[in-house]
Amino acid sequence: MADVGKVGAQVSTAGTTSSYWSGKTKFEKLGNGTDFGEIVKNTLKQQGFHQRRLENWRAQWVKKQESLKGLNTKMTELSTALNKMNSIGKFMGRVTSSSDSSCVTATADSTAPTSPYKVEIKQLARNDIWTSNSGYASEKDVISPSGSKISISCGGKTANIDVPGGTTVEGLVKMLNATTELKDLVQVEAIKTGNEYRLKFSSLKMGEANRITFNASTTLPALAPASMTNLQQGQNSKIKIDGFPEGTDNWIERDTNTVTDGSKGLTLNLKKATSPDSVIVNVNTDTEKIIENVREFVKQVNIVRQALRDISKVDATKDKEKGSILTGNYGVQLASHRFKDITATKGQGFNNFDSATGAGDRYNTLRTLGIETETDQSSPNFGLLKIDEEKFEKAMKDNPDGVAKLFSADYEASTSSPNFTIKSLIKGVTKPGTHDVSYTVSGGKITSATINGKAVRINGWEITADDLSGLGMAIRVDNQTDGTYSGTAGIKTGKTIEMIETLKDMTNSKTGILNIISENYSGIIKNIDKKLDYEKNRLANLEKTLKAKYARLDAVLGQYSGKMQMLQGQIAKLGSGAKK
Repeated sequence: MADVGKVGAQVSTAGTTSSYWSGKTKFEKLGNGTDFGEIVKNTLKQQGFHQRRLENWRAQWVKKQESLKGLNTKMTELSTALNKMNSIGKFMGRVTSSSDSSCVTATADSTAPTSPYKVEIKQLARNDIWTSNSGYASEKDVISPSGSKISISCGGKTANIDVPGGTTVEGLVKMLNATTELKDLVQVEAIKTGNEYRLKFSSLKMGEANRITFNASTTLPALAPASMTNLQQGQNSKIKIDGFPEGTDNWIERDTNTVTDGSKGLTLNLKKATSPDSVIVNVNTDTEKIIENVREFVKQVNIVRQALRDISKVDATKDKEKGSILTGNYGVQLASHRFKDITATKGQGFNNFDSATGAGDRYNTLRTLGIETETDQSSPNFGLLKIDEEKFEKAMKDNPDGVAKLFSADYEASTSSPNFTIKSLIKGVTKPGTHDVSYTVSGGKITSATINGKAVRINGWEITADDLSGLGMAIRVDNQTDGTYSGTAGIKTGKTIEMIETLKDMTNSKTGILNIISENYSGIIKNIDKKLDYEKNRLANLEKTLKAKYARLDAVLGQYSGKMQMLQGQIAKLGSGAKK
């Protein structure tokens, strides 16, 4: 209990010890050292324990949610990167060379067989060019004194034009170039040659079919057939590839010097005739592109693997093991397992390799290429993919096309039996993998058939799967002799496509496991926010109550302080009177 004498000695008036007003109370130290403001502060601090616990809890859930969103973003970025290499055409390429690039150059896509091609060029494609025999001193000269007609044909179209009397050279050029039938086929110019202007007609497309004809029905003398000279006759390019087609007079003819359909996947850019000689065009696999894409695949997958490891690892270096923010999280564990499965298992639709017969796919897992998971826990790359360079180099030398297929085969169909063929399938519906096929022919027709052990629809010599695993796949029966036949129908998809489909599933905004868990976290955070709002209101009310309580106490103490001062004054007077 405070010493009343000391209080009286230290406090002169009640007004100097405290001040308070309605709605906002301020406390100052009393003479005995009591600070009610500090008391309120410490009381609220003690009472705010639950609020602080809720805030810490909320921060943990927010951090978990942000980690999931960050992982989801990295998975989306991985999908984007893999989409740049999700087909044979994107993953691998062909490089070409020419024994004489002044005569022919070439490009090729992944469908072009690797081979040297012998190209003989008899002639290049050319456009048709004509000139008028008559010259004119000026473009303003009248070329049609009286009304006349012009009839010109090109590319299967004919333009019949009425030319008014008084039309000038310049006017006729504009009229012809604006004609609907000719504007995309023929270009007309008035070109000055020495002291006169001559008309020049050029076909805009090459080839025999695009030759220009000045028809006999033309009545304008300047453009009559006899008044025109053919400077260059339109013609097709003529080539042979590897001696095809055989025969002196037989050629591959095109109305262009860029031949895209002379051989599958090969584009030839013709520059000069070579006949009777040939130029050798070599087409080889672009191994550098394959190597680059394999390394990019490993790099991009490792980014996600690293993210999965960072948010789920357990730190065992401390005295007590400590987990990361999402250690043990179901969604993270599921994602991690699915990633490991894709990189560890055989490619969908790929077959085991029989070294004795050479049947099957030699490169059917990433491990067969030298790509494995780092298992050394002391390594900073533990859990990430690594490349055995020696093994990978050997695979690339042995079969670069096989390496590319393991990554980017795009619903490639094949069968283990010559008795039937995959006629069609539906990407995204028909499941990749190996499907068991069986059918029986009796009396010249299919009497029963199954795919994956399930009955199918039979339509003539075609069977179609209804079961989900083979849905969308149609099989054509080639061996129609009475008997029972079986085999497998394989649909190959590379690791990029397999991973893209998995990522699509995991990152789906509605059904993806990571987004579902993130939404659950949002619900938890909202509930915590409700509890926080309650706690904040409770503490605010408590603060108001405490301030009012101590304000009243302060007022009472102030009154007692005033009375003490009065008593001390009276006692002092009594003491002075006794001395007298």
